[in-house]
Amino acid sequence: MFVCCVSMDERLPDLAQELELRDELLIASRSVLLGVATREAAALVAHIDALLDLDDERSPGSVAGPLAA
Repeated sequence: MFVCCVSMDERLPDLAQELELRDELLIASRSVLLGVATREAAALVAHIDALLDLDDERSPGSVAGPLAA
């Protein structure tokens, strides 16, 4: 039986990178939703904004600010 030695750093994803990718997806989704003129789309945009604002408040060194449309 072959046992591979892998450090914890190699097995675990980089959390900061994963969060950055998630934020990019949220921002792209937000941009698309802004072009959809429905109450449901507006509600999703509001939820995305709240999530991104919450992340800004909890991230060390981040400055919360308005999102560019």
